[in-house]
Amino acid sequence: MSESETSKTPRNAAAGAKQAQAAERPVHEATELTKRNAEYMRQMRKSLDATALSGEKKTAVLNEMTSTLLAEQGRGTTARQLYGTVQERTEEIVNPKKTPVERQKANYWVTALDNGLMLFMIFCLMYGIMGFIGTNATKNSAGANGITAILITSAIGGLGVAKLFEYLMPAKDGKKVSLWKKIAWSVLAIIVWMLVFTTMSMIQGPLNPVLPGIAYLIIAVVVFFARCG
Repeated sequence: MSESETSKTPRNAAAGAKQAQAAERPVHEATELTKRNAEYMRQMRKSLDATALSGEKKTAVLNEMTSTLLAEQGRGTTARQLYGTVQERTEEIVNPKKTPVERQKANYWVTALDNGLMLFMIFCLMYGIMGFIGTNATKNSAGANGITAILITSAIGGLGVAKLFEYLMPAKDGKKVSLWKKIAWSVLAIIVWMLVFTTMSMIQGPLNPVLPGIAYLIIAVVVFFARCG
């Protein structure tokens, strides 16, 4: 082997070792962030350390942010432009905003609760008045005016009305529900609710006690102010 070939061997070996080390590094360590972005990430790491997030979550968030910055900073984009202030980004990570689907689900349950309370209030008001009008009206509705029947009927009615409203509302994706489908779903919802009401009316005795008229009126007033509050 010549002297020149001998001298090249260590150089080639050293170069190969450096290439292997570079290949083993994560992408975000192989390229440096700009001074401004690096300082932002330092502050970000410090801010996340002060939260109750798990170590795995913090590492995943920091790696994701760093990778994004490495891809964007070549266009002159800064971390502040991408994520806002460190405090704003930390708040977004710790308390992420709900997705449209999550908001829709949350709105559904709020609407269902409100509708259920409204139905419950109406039933209590109606049966409370009936309790003062005369015993015949109350006897004819025995079972239907039991507190258990009122609760279950109102709860199912609230869920059904909320789902029906959700279906009948204009779709955000531009798809429209035909008028006949709206009518069909409305009729079906009424039929199902009437079946529930009739079934609950058959329950009598200790499982479905009938309260005095004054009790129903008091409950109606309490529910009214609870909804307003």
